[in-house]
Amino acid sequence: MIHALACFATSAVLLQLITAAAIGESKLNGDLYDYYTQGGIEKGLVAEGDFFNLNNKDIFILSGAMHYFRCPKPYWRNRLLKLKAAGLNTVDVYVAWNLHEPRPGEFNFQGNLDLLHFLDTAKEVGLFVIFRPGPYICSEWEWGGLPHWLLRDPDMKIRTTYPPFIKAVDRYFGQVLSLVKEYQFTKGGPIIAVQIENEYGSYAADEKYMPSVMEIIKKYGIVELLFTSDGEGISDEYTLPGILATINFQRNANVKLDILQRQQPNRPLMVMEYWSGWFDHWGENHHLFPNSAYTETLRTILKRGASVNFYMFYGGTNFGFMNGANSERSDPYYYPTITSYDYDAPLSESGDITLKWKATVEELRAYAPGFPSSLPDPPASTEYAKYGKVMMTGYLPLQQLLDTVAIIEQHEHPVSMEMLDCNGGSGQAYGFTFYRANFESLGGKVRVENRIADRAQIWLHTSDKLIFKDVFDWSKENYELTVAQVKNLKTKEVERKLYKLELLVENLGRVNFQWHNDAPPFATMDNQRKGLVGNILHNSEILTNWEIIPLQFDADYMKKLMSMQWLDIIGTSWIGPAAFMGTLDISGTPQDTFLRLDGWGKGVAFVNGFNLGRYWKKGPQQTLYVPAPVLHTGPNVIIIFELEFDIRLPSPSVTFINQPVLSTSTRETYM
Repeated sequence: MIHALACFATSAVLLQLITAAAIGESKLNGDLYDYYTQGGIEKGLVAEGDFFNLNNKDIFILSGAMHYFRCPKPYWRNRLLKLKAAGLNTVDVYVAWNLHEPRPGEFNFQGNLDLLHFLDTAKEVGLFVIFRPGPYICSEWEWGGLPHWLLRDPDMKIRTTYPPFIKAVDRYFGQVLSLVKEYQFTKGGPIIAVQIENEYGSYAADEKYMPSVMEIIKKYGIVELLFTSDGEGISDEYTLPGILATINFQRNANVKLDILQRQQPNRPLMVMEYWSGWFDHWGENHHLFPNSAYTETLRTILKRGASVNFYMFYGGTNFGFMNGANSERSDPYYYPTITSYDYDAPLSESGDITLKWKATVEELRAYAPGFPSSLPDPPASTEYAKYGKVMMTGYLPLQQLLDTVAIIEQHEHPVSMEMLDCNGGSGQAYGFTFYRANFESLGGKVRVENRIADRAQIWLHTSDKLIFKDVFDWSKENYELTVAQVKNLKTKEVERKLYKLELLVENLGRVNFQWHNDAPPFATMDNQRKGLVGNILHNSEILTNWEIIPLQFDADYMKKLMSMQWLDIIGTSWIGPAAFMGTLDISGTPQDTFLRLDGWGKGVAFVNGFNLGRYWKKGPQQTLYVPAPVLHTGPNVIIIFELEFDIRLPSPSVTFINQPVLSTSTRETYM
């Protein structure tokens, strides 16, 4: 069987080359749309036999993944032109439901979420589009792109035919697919294929789910080629009859392509995700996929005659609180992803052409059927600014940050952030949640039920002083602290004291990938509520009457912070958590730069109110990417929200440098 497949693959390559020669290279050097629409549009992409065919002409798909939501809008064209300059003819794009529908029924397609502008730009550049609308996208993105408000339903079962979930999917698809249906190839647009869900074979929770998603997609006017994609989970059970199956992998190309070919022997091969690198979790080594191994796998894919989509071709950045997390099979089970999504891709996080980009072009030139003999020049290289050190001059302790929040909620018992009443009743999506309760005690234990989600700072006060503080995270189940007995100095009797318990809980990112049901319940995708997800007990008594404050660091809140009167920084040590402010003065046109936070512990950085993302001294990431569009000429406000309790810096400052630092030389892992 293997020998037969090998012969088949060799024949397929020869046929591809013959077909490409018949088409001629001139069209690949010119305008793809002119060539594939010449004489009118009769049909879209067809996946039958050995080759893909677009409007009655064979096409070898060379695609690169790029996510508009991980790249500033002013840079979309630049990145797409660099895809085109590498000889690619297609861009693959996910759609992030959580960004487009932040509250139920409220949709946003403006600014950096201007999906139609992205599609227009792709067509103007000369790229077709593989459109992947979800509803689940994985992608190391917050909860795989699912909106947080789904979790307000205590019985929610995502990625199943659970009626409230399907109803929400229908509403979302009704908006996004109705918006883009005129952008399909057969209607003169760039979209040549649309994916149904994403890697469902690895989740496999409901055999009726995939057909249901497919019917909703068709319901809203999608007529282009539909397909599924899977990695290790590819199987007949969770692919769809008559629908093209594609495969995702990084190594062992022949083995993986044999699996796909056995499953659908009379259809063209497509590697929907050839993983060009990998992503990092906090505390791990930085992952690299060496060019030697990368090009070897790519060469095998191309020799097999398989079309290919590079995931990622340009990774970008998990700005704000948008990083996801992985649910793994080993302790501590939950692994949050870092801010950078550089991915060791052919284009760097900041859009630079890398050695991998050049190696990609050489492999495509040598082995891709019909590859053009000449390529357009890529845009000029980016120049980076080394703005240097910025001193922090202002300081706000946590209590003042909390006092600035307009919302203070009262609840009988602690609730997760999603179950708060804020944001029009849709709950809190991201950021931090502060909890406070008072209780009387003769001594004993305070216990946090279950696990915190995800990392907490805890304080215990008496009426006149702080007596305990600590940090703990999801890895500690049923965390406990001791309330010491206090005896009256005269009577020697134990006194009943009034205590104040406070917790600041950080949502480190909801799980975006779960392998079947191998993780403990707290790390499964259905259980991604954040904050306090159980009661807190004093001895055996449940603490009640909680004050809860959502510390979201959203746009409105950041405007308030920047307009406030800040305390002057005096001395060399501060008690965190706290916010620090400084000013970066820029003369001339702003340039891209990188923020380095040596000496800081853990927190979030903002420039002019824009959330650059999280930093954490545990690494591997040491800098945050600062794109020029978030800067302006003149004074720029830098705010650092630092979480560490004891901050000891001789002169608190940050530094803007002209290159990224994504690891140290001793903290890299080769895939």
